[in-house]
Amino acid sequence: MAEESTKRKITYISTDVHPTDSFIIVNYYLQVISVSDAGKQTPQDKRALQKAIKVKISESSDVTTIAREIIEKYPKLIPAIKMRELESCLAVLQKRGSNFDLKQRAAEQTDSGFSTANSILESLARGGRSSPVKDESASLDMIEQYIEGLYEEMPDKIASTRNILTLAKNPQNLDVLMQNDSLISAISRVLREDNKKSMELVTNIIYIFFCFSNFPQYHPFITANKVGDMCLRITDQELNRYNIWSNDLQKLETKAAQAPDNSTLARDLDKEHRKFQAMIRKQDQLLFVCFHLLLNLAEDFSIEVKMVKRDIVRYLLTILDRETPELLVLTITFLKKLSVFKENKDELIRSDAVFNKMDKILSIINPALQGLSLKFLLNLSHDKTFRSMTVRNGGLQRVSELLQSKSHAILTLQLLYQITIDDENRDLVAGADIIPQIMKMILEYRGERVNTELMAVAINLATSKRNVDVIVDDNGLKFLVKRALKTRDILILKMLRNISMHEGETKFMFLDYIDEFMNMLLKSSNVPDVFVEVIGIIANLTIPDFDFAKLAKTYSLVELVQKKLAEAVEFARRVAAATLERARDDADESEDGLAPDDDITLEAIILLGTMAHDENIAPMVSKTNAIPLLMELMIIKEEDDEIVLQIIYCIYHFLLYDSTRQILISKTKVVSYLIDLLYDRNIQIRRMCDVCLDIISEINEDWIKKIKQQKFQWHNSEYLSVMADLLEQQEAAMNTAATATQGKSKSTSRSGNYAAGPSPAGPPPRKISIGNSTYYSGLDESDSDDEEFDRHIIGGPRAILDSP
Repeated sequence: MAEESTKRKITYISTDVHPTDSFIIVNYYLQVISVSDAGKQTPQDKRALQKAIKVKISESSDVTTIAREIIEKYPKLIPAIKMRELESCLAVLQKRGSNFDLKQRAAEQTDSGFSTANSILESLARGGRSSPVKDESASLDMIEQYIEGLYEEMPDKIASTRNILTLAKNPQNLDVLMQNDSLISAISRVLREDNKKSMELVTNIIYIFFCFSNFPQYHPFITANKVGDMCLRITDQELNRYNIWSNDLQKLETKAAQAPDNSTLARDLDKEHRKFQAMIRKQDQLLFVCFHLLLNLAEDFSIEVKMVKRDIVRYLLTILDRETPELLVLTITFLKKLSVFKENKDELIRSDAVFNKMDKILSIINPALQGLSLKFLLNLSHDKTFRSMTVRNGGLQRVSELLQSKSHAILTLQLLYQITIDDENRDLVAGADIIPQIMKMILEYRGERVNTELMAVAINLATSKRNVDVIVDDNGLKFLVKRALKTRDILILKMLRNISMHEGETKFMFLDYIDEFMNMLLKSSNVPDVFVEVIGIIANLTIPDFDFAKLAKTYSLVELVQKKLAEAVEFARRVAAATLERARDDADESEDGLAPDDDITLEAIILLGTMAHDENIAPMVSKTNAIPLLMELMIIKEEDDEIVLQIIYCIYHFLLYDSTRQILISKTKVVSYLIDLLYDRNIQIRRMCDVCLDIISEINEDWIKKIKQQKFQWHNSEYLSVMADLLEQQEAAMNTAATATQGKSKSTSRSGNYAAGPSPAGPPPRKISIGNSTYYSGLDESDSDDEEFDRHIIGGPRAILDSP
C-alpha cells in the first residue's frame, strides 16, 4: 500500500482583542491535506480555531515593535500584510489599560459583532497592502487637484478617490464635500462608468458615500445621487462575476483531476486557487461597504421596502456562503432587521437553505457571529414552519452543542423555548442530549430563583411523558423537589406540577414527598402563587388505592377545600352586591364576577374530585358544606367551562356513595341543573351530565320517568327547532314572492320583519335561590359562533320548567 503524508494549511481570518484579559485572539482555519506518494493532494474539511497570544503592554510600549515581534514569532499564523490590523488591536489593549470597565466591555459586545464600522472598513479598504496609507497627505486645499485626477487614468483615479476618502472620514469635512457639486458629480460619474474596471476604485467611492450615510441628515443627498441603486447593481454584478469565477475554477479542477500526473495543470490549479482567494477578499471588501451603506439607508422604512422589491433578501442569503467574519456579521445584522416583517420572513423560510447556511455559520468559533446568528434565528422561530424546519434539519443537535459552550446560553435557551412550543417537537428533545444539560443548569444555578428562560424551557419539556422519563432518571425528581422545598421557587413548582400529571411510575414517586408538600401547602395559604402550584401537584396524584382519607384527616384537607370554595362564593356575592349598588363602569371589581384567585378555586375542585376516588372521603365531605358550595359555584361560574366540568366530575363521584348522594338529591336541585346543562355548547359537559343522569335513574326509581321525559323533550326540542327554522325559511320565501307581485302590504311587512332576523334565543333564564341569594341559571348560546343548535321557544329550558 502506498503511504500517505500530511501537511497542514493555516488560513488567517481575523484578529480580535480578548474581552477581559490582555490577550490577542487570532482566528484562523486549519486544513489537513493528505499527500500520496504520487503527489496527489486530498484536502480535508477546514476547522475554525483560535489562538490566544498573551501580550505585555503598557502606556509607554511601542505598538509597532510588539506587533513585529508577534508576527516574527507566529509567521504562519499572522501574515505580515496584517501588521496594521494587529497594531490596531494592540492599540485598543494599550488604550484600555487596567482600568477598563468590565460592564462596559460586555455591553460593547452585546449588540454588534464588530468593533466599529470605520475600523473594520479601514482594514478592508487597505486591500492587503503592507504599508499604511498616509491620511495626513490629504487636504481640502487640494480638492480641485483630486477632482482633476478623476478625469485621468485609472491609477490617478484610485489615488484621488483615496485622498477624498481620507477627507470624508473626518465628519467636519462632510458639509464642505457635499456642497462641492463638481466633486460629487465627478465621483458619481466615475462610479457609473468605471464600476467594472477596478474593485479598489469602486470600494473607495462607495466608502466615501458610506461616510455620509452614518449621519441621517445626509441620506436625502445620497438618495438623490442614486447611490443605493448603484450599490444594488454592483452587488448583482459582483455575484454574477463570482459565479463565473467559480465555474472556471471547477472546470480547471475537473481537468486536473482527470490528469493527476500532469504537473503543469497542478501548478496552474494552485495558481488559480491563490488568484481566486485574492479576488474573493477584494470582493468581500466591496460587498461589505455596499451592504453597510444600504443598511444605514434602510433606517428609512420606505427605502427598505424599495430594497426588498429589488431582491436584496436573495443577495443577502447568497452572501451567507462567504467566509469573511466581518461580512457575515453585517449580512446577518441586515437579515435580522428585515426578518421582523412577515413578507421577508416568508421569503427567508421558503426553503431549508437559510437554516442550513446558518447552521454552518454557527459552527464557526466566533462569539459575536454566533450571538447575531442566534438573534436572527430567534426572529424566524416565531414561525411554526421554521421551527419544524429547524428540528427536521438537526437544529436540536446544534442547540445542544451551543448549550455546552455556554457562550450564548440565554439566546440559546430562548431559541429552544420557541422550538418546544410545538407538541410534536418536545418529544424529540429527549434524544438530543439537551435535558441532562437543562437539569444540570437548574440544579447548579446560584441564587434562590432560577433564570426565567431556563425554567421556561424546563416547564415546556415537562409536558412530554418521554422527556419526563429522562428528567426523573438518576434522582432528578429528588433534587428538583429538594430545591423547590428549600427555595419555594414558583417556576420549579410549576415544572413539578407538569411532571406530576403524567401517568405511570412518576406519580408514585411523588408519594415519597407527600408530607413535605402538605406542610408547604398549609404554610403558603397566604401566598397564592405557591399555593396554586402545590395544590395542583397534589390534585394530579390520581393513584389507585391511595388512602386520601388518612391524608385528609391528618392535614384537614377537606376543610381546607371547603374554605377555598366558601371564599370563592363570598367573593362572588360581594361582586353581585356591588353591581346592584353602583354602575358597572364605576365598579372596582371584575366585570364578569371572576375572582382574582379562580385558579385556586379550580385546583381545589380538582383536588376534591381526585380525593373522591377514595370511598372513605364521602362521609367526610357529607359532614361539611362542600356540596352546597359546589352547586352554588356551578351557577356562579356558569360561563367558565373548566370549573363547571370539574364540578360535574365531583358530582359524578359523589353520586356513587350513599352519604353524598342523599345530600345531592334531597338538598340540592342537581337534577334540574344537569338537565339544564344538557343544552351546553361544550360536548364534554353534555357527556358528563348524561352520565350523571343515568346514574340517578338507576339508583332512584322516582326520577326515572321524570328524567326520561326531560331527555325526550330535550331531544324533541332540537328536532322541533330544526323544523321551525325550515318553516321560517319557507314563509320568508313566500312573503318575498308576494312582496314582489303585490307590493307593500301590512301582512308582507310583518312577514319581512319576521324573516329579517333570527328567532329569539329562548325564554328568560330561570331564577334559582340558594340560601339568601338569588342566581340565574341557563346559558345564552346565541352569542356563540360555534354553537351546535339554537334554543327556541319550543322545548329548551321551558321544557325543564314543565317537568312532571
